Amino acid sequence: MRIVKVEPYVFKVPLVKPFRTFLAEVREKDHLIVKLIADDGSVGVGEIGPLPEFSGESGETCLAVTRDLLAPAIIGQDPFNVELIIERLETAVKANHLAKSAVDFALYDLLGKLLQVPVYKLLGGRYRGKVPLAWAMGMKSPELMAEEALEMVAKGYSCLKLKVGLDPKMDVERVKAVREAVGESIAIRADANQAYSPDTAIRVIKKLEPYDLQYVEQPVPHWDIDGLAKVTEAVDMLIMADESIFSIHDAVNIVKREAADILNLKVGKVGGLNLSRKVAAFAEAADVPCMVGSMLELWVGTAAGVHFAAATRNVSFECELVGPMYYTYDVVKEGLRVDEGAIEVPDKPGLGLEIDEEKLRAVTTPK
Repeated sequence: MRIVKVEPYVFKVPLVKPFRTFLAEVREKDHLIVKLIADDGSVGVGEIGPLPEFSGESGETCLAVTRDLLAPAIIGQDPFNVELIIERLETAVKANHLAKSAVDFALYDLLGKLLQVPVYKLLGGRYRGKVPLAWAMGMKSPELMAEEALEMVAKGYSCLKLKVGLDPKMDVERVKAVREAVGESIAIRADANQAYSPDTAIRVIKKLEPYDLQYVEQPVPHWDIDGLAKVTEAVDMLIMADESIFSIHDAVNIVKREAADILNLKVGKVGGLNLSRKVAAFAEAADVPCMVGSMLELWVGTAAGVHFAAATRNVSFECELVGPMYYTYDVVKEGLRVDEGAIEVPDKPGLGLEIDEEKLRAVTTPK
């Protein structure tokens, strides 16, 4: 059994509504689909949704890296030699973790189809049958965020993530408005996307204490690990690291320095499912819980996160795998089932999804 072809596709998909964070206002997003084709004709599919302002990778850079560097490194390889393939990806090019994640997802999808098992069985088996979700809200006025919060609670979501960071005073008002709208039974978390200095973060977080947040995510710039540790030490509220973690080495550094209480383990950001398993195991050994976040992927990339969350005991918070709900267009025939704020784990082989080739051809051609 050998991988004989790698087909990358890149295209843009508009969001249903703008999604505003401290880093950017997103109205459309790049998506990269990668197909791995084996010598028996079997096909594995992976997908990621890069955002240059967040990750430094765009659809075009992911396309070029996949086509020119990653594909030559794995063509001819036995797909079951996962560790060797991951090593070859790492040797082919440094960083570029999102592009590598798409290849990793396609590899696991291929293996699942070859073995006729869902991907979660390749990751340790099903620990949970449904993955509880947190709805992520872009920054808007306090009134509009409260309105959206009520809408999503009515749809069954019991956890809400609020983007903050543009104005510390207004950030407190946003959280206050949502808490007052939804009451005490709904979990709320806030994500600053690196917006604050350590001192500002400490001041704002202490003002948020009356609103009983699960945690505050990435309050300081990604490079300021000392500042992140300072905030974590200074406040009672839990602190999560996200943009500070783009690799297993970043995660180890955060844990060793006690710079955060929780890790946002975006499987499409750290290099894929293989490396995410290692991060989760290391974090579990250090008694640091994880949450599976999202890059607002379409269904294929989202499904990878679902399988990982289903198989990983150290995923201890509602996951933010809500990307497909932000789009009206996808390239799969049918998405996963979402009901009452949770996503059902599929039992079909691989990631459990089938690409609609007509929809894929309508937005792009192989590069």
